[in-house]
Amino acid sequence: MAGALFGPGRQAHAWVRRMQTLLKRPNGIRRVLNSASVHRSRQTLKGKRRTAFDKAYNYLRTRTKFLRYAAYQRVGIPCGSGVTEAACKTIVTQRLKLSGMRWTKGGAQTILDLRVLNLSGVWAEAYQRLLRTFPSVTVPTYATRGRNELTIAA
Repeated sequence: MAGALFGPGRQAHAWVRRMQTLLKRPNGIRRVLNSASVHRSRQTLKGKRRTAFDKAYNYLRTRTKFLRYAAYQRVGIPCGSGVTEAACKTIVTQRLKLSGMRWTKGGAQTILDLRVLNLSGVWAEAYQRLLRTFPSVTVPTYATRGRNELTIAA
């Protein structure tokens, strides 16, 4: 969008840096869109520059609900790609890309689902929920008749 508004050069880079700062503030995406609209209204864009601006502007406008970085930071949700990249390595690569392994899409998805449950610490809760969906079954057991009747080798 900066390239469409300002062309290549320092002015575009400076505007991008300001917009990156604005995005991290409350209502940041609205401020960025407003700034872009103001700069757009001051000039006539034609051809590829207009197409590039419209595409970028509409992309941001239709995704405003996902671009609430200040709110994400306030509740501790990381905004960088590092966490996602590390999760991909930990969850996917370390399990699915071992030597000689071949997976169907369904099999890989099942393993990844189980791995996410385990690594996120909610395995026990999820497993208990799953068990509650099955009917209760009583398994007959052998009862001892008296105390110390069984000797167990240890």
